[in-house]
Amino acid sequence: MIIGHQKNLQFLTCALENEKLAHAYCFSGPDQVGKRTVAKYIAAKALNTESEKLGVHADYLYIERAVEEKTGKLKKDIIVSQAKIIGNFLQNRSWLGGKKIVIIDEAEKINIEAANALLKTLEESAENSLIILLTENDRNLPATVLSRCQQLNFSLVPEAEIAEALIQSGNVPETVKLAAEASWGRPGRAVELLNDKEKMSEYVSEIDRLEKIIGRPFFEKISATEDLFGDKEDAVRGRDKLKNILDLWTMLWRGVFSGNTVAGKYFSPGQTLKIIDEIKNARELLTRNIHPRLLIERILLII
Repeated sequence: MIIGHQKNLQFLTCALENEKLAHAYCFSGPDQVGKRTVAKYIAAKALNTESEKLGVHADYLYIERAVEEKTGKLKKDIIVSQAKIIGNFLQNRSWLGGKKIVIIDEAEKINIEAANALLKTLEESAENSLIILLTENDRNLPATVLSRCQQLNFSLVPEAEIAEALIQSGNVPETVKLAAEASWGRPGRAVELLNDKEKMSEYVSEIDRLEKIIGRPFFEKISATEDLFGDKEDAVRGRDKLKNILDLWTMLWRGVFSGNTVAGKYFSPGQTLKIIDEIKNARELLTRNIHPRLLIERILLII
């Protein structure tokens, strides 16, 4: 299901129908906004199949960061061996006589060596090939790679549009309202919340926590956030959880500007921006092994 992005969708569909697709595109926009869904939709249309069946299509290749065998975690970068796989894949003739299509997810994660290999593929694009790069920020791509792509921006989708689409899909209006509100303009997040009761519960809990700690004595704020100070059994998991919570806090405080949270009664726009900056700073410092309790306490001092 595609929610929003009708201009981009119409543009790409028209280009496909008139056989005027560029050889490479860069779809740029926030995570879960719909870039991947649109890319797979166009790939499926071009290959005359269904999006759900792309994974087994001989003329389709999906590239993402690989998993480290030892740790089971995603590698930091898209590496040169993957870029060479793309080149080899596109050099071969289509199995079905049509297009050969590659989608590269998190393209901004490509390292220099891999980017150089990809650049060669882009410069020597095979006939009837299509490469779609997906990135949250196209400025993080090497300029040489970006210059070989036609760029399409995917903006946040209005909350009302997300809600309407989800209701038309048969979801309960009351649940949809909360999911759309918590989506932050990202249809994929709204769908995820509808399908994941735990994530939805976490969102509701953070709204409740925010309402309880505003304007309260510092010791009460500490008590209300005690569960955020890391997982004693697994420090890495604890930090990952806290990162997600800080992302939630950022969006909840941004909601002050649209009147979606109780905090708007107590804080001016200037104070709100200062709090958002402090939360963002805490999230960044969390990656540098600063103790989580110190970071949370700094935020609580100004709430």
